[in-house]
Amino acid sequence: MYRKGVSALIINKNNEFLLVNLNSFEERFFAIPGGGIEDGENLEEAVYREIMEELGINSSLLELIGIGKEPLYYKFKTPKVTREGKEYLGSERNFFGFKFNGVDEEIKLAEDEVRVYKWVPFSELYKYLLFDCQLEETSSKILELFPQFK
Repeated sequence: MYRKGVSALIINKNNEFLLVNLNSFEERFFAIPGGGIEDGENLEEAVYREIMEELGINSSLLELIGIGKEPLYYKFKTPKVTREGKEYLGSERNFFGFKFNGVDEEIKLAEDEVRVYKWVPFSELYKYLLFDCQLEETSSKILELFPQFK
């Protein structure tokens, strides 16, 4: 079974992408904000909740650019068991593209979860998206949702 989740590709007015370094990561590893879907949530509710939880960004500061046509599937190296006892072999990630219309001072990190955030140009994502296949897969969704980067 694959755990359903969401990922938020967020750009600012400079066309830079928002990346997060989670407390559970080494300091050199970053990711796109996102997380799992809770019971009773749809994909859109989940992505806005995850953005608010991790970054404190209210939906009024975001302009929805698009939703990925197909999810990406990630297979875990070892199965993960939740607190409820469900075992997941991987994650099914649904991507959303957003434009952030706020200012950095409005970003309030969940300190128990996110160590730091960083705005990164498309051309420099390779320095931060270091997990297996992360750069390739994230780039494919960026090109799908943000045609200006083709």
